[in-house]
Amino acid sequence: MSVNENSLTEVIVDQRPEGLRAVYLVEVSDAQEARTLSKLFTDLEARVQIRQLSTGKLVSYAVQVHDSESSILGEMERQLKGNYGFVITQRSFDEIIYRIVADLCADTSSKLLPIPRCCICGRTEPFPSVIVNLSDEQGQVRLRRDYCASCAASATATTNKEFVRSLLASDGKHIRGIEGAQLVRRRSGNRPIRFKISR
Repeated sequence: MSVNENSLTEVIVDQRPEGLRAVYLVEVSDAQEARTLSKLFTDLEARVQIRQLSTGKLVSYAVQVHDSESSILGEMERQLKGNYGFVITQRSFDEIIYRIVADLCADTSSKLLPIPRCCICGRTEPFPSVIVNLSDEQGQVRLRRDYCASCAASATATTNKEFVRSLLASDGKHIRGIEGAQLVRRRSGNRPIRFKISR
């Protein structure tokens, strides 16, 4: 999608801490089991980050927790293995486990759900480390860019303004008009960081 540079008026930068990750793949026998499983994960959303990876006969989720909540990963594994016949767990997220999810979805006629990819390296990233939204005067997001922790860490910058410019400059999509525009910091508390685009 082509974005008109003149329609962009604000850059919103949301940085999210990286945590411990796990992937849970569960084969369900019917819609009721799928609903029960969904409730189990949605009940945890106040404490952990959750992204559903697939739906259908194979239901899978990626979970990210902070170190202080790491015991949740083991509790989830025990609970799932105690209640479902076929459960696979992986204490990380990478392209290999995502390919396994995709292959099992194909084998079971399940639906693989879209998840973000890093806009610099292209890696599948269920929990982007940095999300940059470019919005218009009405506050409508016109363009969302996701970045993994590795690419965000490699963005050389001494200020938040330089950081966002470095990310957008490395982005695979050429976003016209940002390079020469003045970014004016707006009050937003700590998160997310907001800049007005001034031309």
